[in-house]
Amino acid sequence: RDAGHLAEEVYARMDRWRDACGSSKGGGMGNYAGVLPNARTLACVIDAWASAKTTQQQSFAAERVEAILDLAIRRRRDYVDSVMGRVREEEDCFEEDEDDERVLFVDDDGGVEEEDIVDEDLSPEEIMPLRSPSPMAEEAASPLPQNEIPAIPSLRPNTVAFNSVIHTWASSGRGREGALRAEELLNQLEALSESGELDLPAGHAQEIINKDDISDDMDSSQLKPNVRTYSMVMNAWANVSKLESGSGADAASHCENILNKMEERGAVDAAVRPNLVAYVTAITAWARAATAHGVDHAASRAEHILNRMIDLYYTTDEDGDGTTATSNDPSSLSSLEGDGLENRASHDAPFNSVITAYARSNDPYAAERALAVLQRLEETSPGVEPTVTSYNAAMDCCAKHGEPGRALEVFDRMKGKNITPDSTSYDTVLNAFARDNKPGSAERAWDFLCQLEEERISGESNFVPSSVSYATIINAFAQASGRENGGLSTVKKAQEIYEKLIDQMKEGIIYGRADPFANSCFLNCCANMRGTGSERKEALVIAITAFEEMKKRPDIIGEPNQYTFGTMMKVCARLSSNADEKNRLMESLFVQACKRGMLSKAVL
Repeated sequence: RDAGHLAEEVYARMDRWRDACGSSKGGGMGNYAGVLPNARTLACVIDAWASAKTTQQQSFAAERVEAILDLAIRRRRDYVDSVMGRVREEEDCFEEDEDDERVLFVDDDGGVEEEDIVDEDLSPEEIMPLRSPSPMAEEAASPLPQNEIPAIPSLRPNTVAFNSVIHTWASSGRGREGALRAEELLNQLEALSESGELDLPAGHAQEIINKDDISDDMDSSQLKPNVRTYSMVMNAWANVSKLESGSGADAASHCENILNKMEERGAVDAAVRPNLVAYVTAITAWARAATAHGVDHAASRAEHILNRMIDLYYTTDEDGDGTTATSNDPSSLSSLEGDGLENRASHDAPFNSVITAYARSNDPYAAERALAVLQRLEETSPGVEPTVTSYNAAMDCCAKHGEPGRALEVFDRMKGKNITPDSTSYDTVLNAFARDNKPGSAERAWDFLCQLEEERISGESNFVPSSVSYATIINAFAQASGRENGGLSTVKKAQEIYEKLIDQMKEGIIYGRADPFANSCFLNCCANMRGTGSERKEALVIAITAFEEMKKRPDIIGEPNQYTFGTMMKVCARLSSNADEKNRLMESLFVQACKRGMLSKAVL
């Protein structure tokens, strides 16, 4: 819980011990120079704060790690200046305006705050802060005066330290603020790398010591962005749309701009060449933007990025004749170690994200374009193959855009390629028919579920329909009962399916309680029914009987919830034969809902 504070204290003790050893040379300490921090010391202190566990510490961890990094940069800059004999103008030492100087203090709860510096005419005694600054944040308040440059070398911040700070901002949950700070740190790292202002002359003794200390980890000695740096900033922007509505297109544009920069720099520096994670992040950002109103181009932007990736990494001019041929080796598109993307099959991820973008879009040709992306994935390379996730995404796109027939074709296509469907595959096809408004769609969904049951019994498939599967079918009949061709026969068919669900749960074929959604769907089917007075009365009796069974057998059928009561009240309001009957039934349901603690907007 106190890891950050303790790590800072250990670092401060290391400095004090080193100073004590230096001041006692020639005495009892001999030539012992104390404990010198190595290239990992700064990163360890930053990581301690970046891994804060408590909500309180997480609230200011990003500011704290940035203050620590800023301190390290200033100390290193001052030390290099002393070695190089450079004298900076005082105004160059501050990034802030003179009229807006601010200093970091740590409040009683450990948070970092900014406070205006008080009147310069006041004496030091009158400027005493009300709170005690932390050892490192206090020193970050201002650079070291030129006449007080430390005699001992100061470590140069490295890529690992910057990445840790960027990660802290990117995962801070602050949306746009966190993404902006992460990108500003990336720009700062690029500037320091290009200027070389923190580098000592070649062959300097301290540089030799540092390099001997760092083992084989190149990031420990380098001060320049790597692919992980850019990917974390992209991820920060990609997550903005999840935290702030209406920001999807802007966030996706930031992601794509960073990807463009990676491609440009990657042409000459393999260390920043975009990897699979970078492309998936940018495509996913546009996929999330596809759900926003007025962002009709999001899916096409996602596909544009995919096309660039294919052109750069999956095609080669093998014959030297100016034509391109598909590469058989997708390993040229690198993966981040530890990100679970080492498996070649994971190279389907960017294709899947584009298909998902079309599923979320309002493009009238979305299903057709999604299937074209799936076909391209199937034909891209023997080493890059679609997975069950790829086909599920394509079926979902067909379902959401009113193409249940195409969804079923994709399902059969997947089985033809010996890819075993999962529960999502089956439920997606069922949902495709359930969402379709064409006559007979509910019956086709039921026929498909019956086919799955037969395959399970015969041993052709081990798929066991869930309560969600049955609820999806019942919901399809609920929608059909509200159309002109809906009637009592539709209600009775839904009743048959609902009772089969209950029987299978009693027999243990389907485990767990019945989905409350299935209960509400069946009652909604009754409420939507069109028919004569006698048919409406029969549908009312069917609904009341089912509702009473729900209350008697909650262990099997499911406990009635607020939506169940609300839907049952809709049944009574629509199917009651007269006002007296309606008022009596509605009053009874209202009292029951109050007693069960189910009074909500759904009931009111």
